[in-house]
Amino acid sequence: MSYYSGKDVTAFTYNSTDLKAFVSGGFDLQDEAVQTEWRALGSAYKSRKLTGQYDCPDFTVKFIYDDSATGPAVKCARGTSATLAIALATGISITGTFNVKSWGLGVPEEGDDTLDVTFSADGDVTWDLAA
Repeated sequence: MSYYSGKDVTAFTYNSTDLKAFVSGGFDLQDEAVQTEWRALGSAYKSRKLTGQYDCPDFTVKFIYDDSATGPAVKCARGTSATLAIALATGISITGTFNVKSWGLGVPEEGDDTLDVTFSADGDVTWDLAA
């Protein structure tokens, strides 16, 4: 069984710029099926059925703070909507349009300042998880 880690991320492109060099920590993308549920009369358990719709919850990426023209503070400005593409060395990719929902500035006692950017999916997200 193989596994993937941050070193396997070959591209993190947002707003036409590869920001991989600024990604400072792991991130957790999820995709979940929307279900409808009900409890039939006299039934002890709920019934759940898939609706054919999906939801990609918001996720946060921790970047090393950089305010250059090609850095995350400019390319991931609040309210920006652009294509996000993440690629792994194995050929796995995730692509979609995402909005920058919120920012957070981290100023640690030691180390690099960070910019925490929360992305929110805006429409379809394509998950190509077949290596």
